[in-house]
Amino acid sequence: MSNTFSNKASTGQYRVVGYDQFDYSEYFTDELPNLDQALQLLKTKCAAPNATPTSFSDVYFIYNDKEEMLYKGTFDNGIEQPVR
Repeated sequence: MSNTFSNKASTGQYRVVGYDQFDYSEYFTDELPNLDQALQLLKTKCAAPNATPTSFSDVYFIYNDKEEMLYKGTFDNGIEQPVR
């Protein structure tokens, strides 16, 4: 596994990273072998708020091994792909 302080996934993997909007910090969530598994984890993480108001709930991202953000997920906005 590559560095858990980086958003870059290991070769051929997908990294899920959380962002805590209360203390402005990123944290490693998991690294998975395929995008479907990473998306399922993102859906699970975004299914319930963890803050009040819900707009302060954690934000989650999926990154590939090129450190490109593929998806962003929040409780309020669901899962989105960035505009490229």
